[in-house]
Amino acid sequence: MTEEAHNFLSKKNIVIGLDAKSRDDAIRQLAQVLERNGTVTDANAFAADVLKRESMTTTGIGHNIAIPHGKSKSVKQATMVFAKNKTPLEWHSLDGSKVQIIFLMAVNPDDPSKEHLRILAKLSGKLVDDDFVDEIKKENDPARLLKIFADEEE
Repeated sequence: MTEEAHNFLSKKNIVIGLDAKSRDDAIRQLAQVLERNGTVTDANAFAADVLKRESMTTTGIGHNIAIPHGKSKSVKQATMVFAKNKTPLEWHSLDGSKVQIIFLMAVNPDDPSKEHLRILAKLSGKLVDDDFVDEIKKENDPARLLKIFADEEE
């Protein structure tokens, strides 16, 4: 895994057993995680930016997975949170499925690096691989999940 990709997802940004009650609640809770981890300066502002983006078109890509993302001035460093919610959430997914797997991407609009686009493209490519999706759905150990993502990068 490249150094940039490795910095993009870290153990502290893996949340197993998220207990969100709605899409908006999930985004707000994960924004708080990013604020606690120091990559977002204002969780509320970031969540508002993500929800604004979400109102334009759903990020529920199907197969119980969503990739919400937002460009926000409150993002200090491009990053991603991987979360599994305890219960399926309504997300207006393209295939009508409820979401339990969430990849929340955080990007600063002034970041000249397009690393997040490369990561998003790689992630999107992996998410069409049924074996990869099955693995991340079954695995609940953050270290093992990081290894699955790392293996997929090589």
